[in-house]
Amino acid sequence: MRPEELNGELPRVALSDVLEDIGIDNAQLLLAPAADNDTVQDAVITDSEDHDSIQRGALVLLVGVRGRAALPTVRALIDNRPAAIAIKGTEAELAAVREVLRPTGIGLVAVALSARWNHLESIATDRIRESLPSGDTSTLMQRDLFGIAQTTATLTHGHVVIEDPANRVLAYSPASNDVDELRRLSILARRGPERYQKLLKESGVYKHLQAGEAPIHIPANPDEGLRERVAIGIHAGRRVLGYIWLQEGAERLAPNTDRILVGSARHAAIELVRHRNEQSQSMRQDRVSSLLSGTAQIHSQAQSAGLDPSKPAALVLVSSGSLQQTPPGLQLQRGELANLISIHAAAYRPGAVVGWLGLETAVILPDLDPVKSPAAITRLANVIVRDARAHLDLQVQAAVGPIVEQLDQLHTSVEHVRNVLKVLKETPSMRVASFSEVETTVLVNELLDLIGSRDRLRHKGIAVLCERHPEFAATLLAYLESFGDVNLCAEQLKVHRNTVHYRLRRSCEVAGIDLQDSGQRLLAHLQIRLWTESENRAASAERASPSITSPNITS
Repeated sequence: MRPEELNGELPRVALSDVLEDIGIDNAQLLLAPAADNDTVQDAVITDSEDHDSIQRGALVLLVGVRGRAALPTVRALIDNRPAAIAIKGTEAELAAVREVLRPTGIGLVAVALSARWNHLESIATDRIRESLPSGDTSTLMQRDLFGIAQTTATLTHGHVVIEDPANRVLAYSPASNDVDELRRLSILARRGPERYQKLLKESGVYKHLQAGEAPIHIPANPDEGLRERVAIGIHAGRRVLGYIWLQEGAERLAPNTDRILVGSARHAAIELVRHRNEQSQSMRQDRVSSLLSGTAQIHSQAQSAGLDPSKPAALVLVSSGSLQQTPPGLQLQRGELANLISIHAAAYRPGAVVGWLGLETAVILPDLDPVKSPAAITRLANVIVRDARAHLDLQVQAAVGPIVEQLDQLHTSVEHVRNVLKVLKETPSMRVASFSEVETTVLVNELLDLIGSRDRLRHKGIAVLCERHPEFAATLLAYLESFGDVNLCAEQLKVHRNTVHYRLRRSCEVAGIDLQDSGQRLLAHLQIRLWTESENRAASAERASPSITSPNITS
C-alpha cells in the first residue's frame, strides 16, 4: 500500500509509535529521524540489491546484511529519503552506519538477530493502517483484503498476493526471506512482471481462473527460481474481480489449501463488491443485526445479500471471551478471528454472513438441509475452533444453534444459541456444542433464570432452608438428583445413610414441604439448583478478585 494510492490521504504515525508496537526486545532506536521526517508512511522489506522503489517516509527493513556490511546499501538509500532504516546488529556493530545517517535526518533502528522480518513488517503495517481515515471506503477495503491475505497465508503456510483483474497488487501477506523473485518483484512494483504474466496467459492459467472458482496448481520452476504456486479467481457471478496467488514457503502447503483458497476468494469477493458499492466494513454488524431483527427488514437484507429468506438457516456464535487485550489489540484480534471464520464459513456456504453480535462473532448459515446440515455445521465449528487455537493462539468456543425452517425465523433461536454458549462457558473443557446436545441443560437454565427473576415463583420455606441450613439443602439436592436413592446419595456425600435420612427429615420440617408430592419435589429441585449456582458464582467471583494489600510507599 503506497501513499500515492490513498487518494491524497497519507498515514500519520510516528516512528516511535511503530517501535512501541514492535517492542524493545525486537528493535531499538539508535538514531531518531529529524522532526520533519518522523512520519512513517509505509513499511518495506528490501535487500542490498533492490532498493530503487523505496518511497519517501518508508520504514525500510534491510534484509541480507548485518552491521557495518550494510553501509553501501545505506548510502544508496539516502537519496530516497526514508523515515528510518532497520538493520540487524548491535549498537557497536551499527556505529559506523549511525555516523553516516546522522547528518541526513534518517533514523536508524537496531533489530535483534532473533527477530523475524515478516513479523516486524506485519506489526508496522498494522500500525500504519490503523492511522488511516476510517471513513475512506477504499482504505477500509484495503484493510480487509490485507487481513484476508494474512489469514490465508497463516492457514495455508504460504505467502499470498491478491490482485485486481489488471494484475495490480491490492494486498499481500507479510513477506519473509523465503519468497521467490516473482513475489518480491510483484510486491515492490505493485504488479506482476510482464514477462511472467505473458507466460501465464499463453499457458492458459488465466483462462482457467476466469472460468470458475476451482484453484489451479502451478508447479515449481527451479530454472526460473520459482516455487510452487496455487491460484484462484475471485468471482462475483460472471465477473472476475481479481485473483489470489499463493506461493509455497519454507513449509509445505497445508493439506486443505484448496478449500481455504475457495473460502478466501469468496470472502474477498464480498469485500470487493462492497467497496464497489461504496459500503463500509461496519455494515457487517448491521447486516447480522438486520437478519436477526425479527422485522420486515430481514427480507430486504436477505434479498440484497442474494439469500432466500424462506429457506432453512442456522446461527453459530463463536465466543471471543478469551481476548484479554487493550482496546486496539482487542479490535485487531477480533478482526483476525472474523477473517478466519469468514473464510471457513464461505468455503462451506457461499452466502454465509459473518459479523459481530455483541462480544461474539455471529455466523448466519443460509440454504441448509435440515437432515444433512447439522453434522456438517458441527464439523465447521470444530475446524474454526481448531484453527483459531493453532493460528491465532485463541481459545474460543462455538455454539451451534438449531436449524429453523426459514431464515426470517432465525431471530427466534438467538437466545437458545446464547444459552448454549453459556453452557460452554461454564464447561471450559467443551469447545463446541450444538443445541441438540445440551438442549436439556439449556432449557433447565432458562427455567432457573425465570424463577430467579421473579420472587413470586420462589417458595419461602425452601428459601429459608437454603439460607439457614445450607448443608440440609445440599443433601436434599443430592437426594433428588440421585432419583431418591439414599445409598447413592450417601456415597456421593461421603456420609452414612442414616445421616441422609436425618437431613432429609429436617429439610422437610424447615421448608414445610412433602417429598411425596411430585410438584413440591420439582419446585425444591429447581429452587435449590438455582441457589447452588448462585453460591458457586459468588465463590468464583471472590476467588477471582485480587486481594487488597497496603501499598508500598517509598520516597
